[in-house]
Amino acid sequence: ANGGSSSLWPHPRSVREYASHRKKVHTVAWNCSGTKLASGSVDTSVRVWTIDEGGRASDVELKGHSDSVDQLRWDPKNEHLLGTASGDKTVRIWDARTSKCVHAIETRGENINIRWSPDGQHLAVGDKEDNISIIETRKCKALRTMKFPHEVNEMAWDPSGRLFFLTTGAGNVDVFSFVDLLKPPPAPPKPGDGSAAPAPAATLTGHTANCYCLEFSPSGERFAVGGADALVSLWDVKELACVATFARLEWPVRTLSFSHDSSYIAAGSEDPLIDVAHVATGKQALAVPVKAPSNSIAFHPKRMLLAFAGDDKDKMGRDEGSLRILGFPS
Repeated sequence: ANGGSSSLWPHPRSVREYASHRKKVHTVAWNCSGTKLASGSVDTSVRVWTIDEGGRASDVELKGHSDSVDQLRWDPKNEHLLGTASGDKTVRIWDARTSKCVHAIETRGENINIRWSPDGQHLAVGDKEDNISIIETRKCKALRTMKFPHEVNEMAWDPSGRLFFLTTGAGNVDVFSFVDLLKPPPAPPKPGDGSAAPAPAATLTGHTANCYCLEFSPSGERFAVGGADALVSLWDVKELACVATFARLEWPVRTLSFSHDSSYIAAGSEDPLIDVAHVATGKQALAVPVKAPSNSIAFHPKRMLLAFAGDDKDKMGRDEGSLRILGFPS
């Protein structure tokens, strides 16, 4: 990895490549203990990687989806449970110990987003038609499906689980009371339609274009938003106020991740690099060169390792189907 400051990033910079998918990788995520890394691909497969301290890896394929796996996330309280969202109109929950799907939940549309609540008791799933379903994980039952009046890109609970955040196509972040989202709608929806979403408790404005991605810091003190205006905005969780912006990228910010100690925020875009900012100073700590637009990045929950994947092609123009990890000793 090139660029950045050796004083702000006193960690290994070597990058290792891992290839098993047949087409490009859309999403990567570590489990809460950092013992497993999952990847989801356009080839409809999910792979779970076991990677040792030195970077040597083995992987297992999870089969069941019939369309692209666009996002996956691990249960924040259970290191063995993985949730996946696919264009096949299902959400699947997998047990990594057995490599089996334990629940397959049918949804209204082609799914592109998934997020667990902080306590692992709920899943939020978003589809291409701007519907969001709230699923109770214990019963694997949808409690409510809501239709939003604007483009919905990504969603997340705050660390308390009381507030629910949405990045929107209007360039805003809408903040809802999660309790209000679960209340029955004032009028039953028409068959096949989701109920209208309630009004947000607050709307945060900090971008001039579509807001794409949203991540909370492990410390619970900050959250970051990436937008089509190529900015990363940093917000105070308690005050819901923007405290900083990072403007080193030139293309829309697609994906974000905080380091385990909340000292760094990594941003991926269509730029030929991943920008790793030092949160306290706002300065660039590291610039990680990439050959193609970034689809997903994820810091390890306990170590300074950064997994990332994008639209990489081989010399014949075919998808590489690979992911990479920065930070193992060379």
